[in-house]
Amino acid sequence: MATESDRLEVSDGTDTAVLTASRNGWQVDLRVDDDDDVRRQRLLEAATQAVMIDGGGRLEYWVEDADASSNRVPVAAGFTPWRDLWCLERPLPAPDTDLQTRPYTTADLEAFLEVNNRAFDWHPEQGGMTPEEVAQRTDEPWFDTDGFRLLEDEASGRLTGFCWTKVHDDREPPVGEIYAIAVDPDFQGQGLGRPLVLAGLAWLAERGLRHAMLYVESDNMHANRIYEELGFRRAATNRAFQRIVR
Repeated sequence: MATESDRLEVSDGTDTAVLTASRNGWQVDLRVDDDDDVRRQRLLEAATQAVMIDGGGRLEYWVEDADASSNRVPVAAGFTPWRDLWCLERPLPAPDTDLQTRPYTTADLEAFLEVNNRAFDWHPEQGGMTPEEVAQRTDEPWFDTDGFRLLEDEASGRLTGFCWTKVHDDREPPVGEIYAIAVDPDFQGQGLGRPLVLAGLAWLAERGLRHAMLYVESDNMHANRIYEELGFRRAATNRAFQRIVR
């Protein structure tokens, strides 16, 4: 077992489990050459043992494009299903909106964090975001301030919401993503969510993109209703499993 302060690695000489420390525990990545369920189960069990030896903690394992059989291996290794993240897609352009948004600037950091952390106080990744985490994301090669659209209240000047977009230039053809979107809880219920999504989609379409996607929690009924009304359809389900060891 190889160890670093934020990384554990378990290998049997052929297959490897890489565990990376995150805010929620340990992210488990299995590097197996084929789809042998027995080998995957053994790796998950070995990863669990490594965390136990390290002092315990929470393990999180994701299966992309999950189906009815995806639970078998992680459940057999002692993990339980935790989250279903839906990947939704729709063609561009989308219907027009007259909602006026503007690009993000570094001066908006404090206001953005307040809105984001209030709106996502329930979310395991997006909630509780820090300035350091914002800096890490805005330093990514894909980040574009013009694609980070902010909505302000005309009367008070307060930031009321945002639609943060991302362009996947590594895909052919390129795809635009609604990366994160939220309305401040003080302004929810005013019908801002739908036009805010459309504002983000409009910006992506203006870049010449013809396809959009987003990820949403399967149990976020309000958001999923809006996305369905806007023509998004589910393309895949990514499923997270977790196990806590002491």
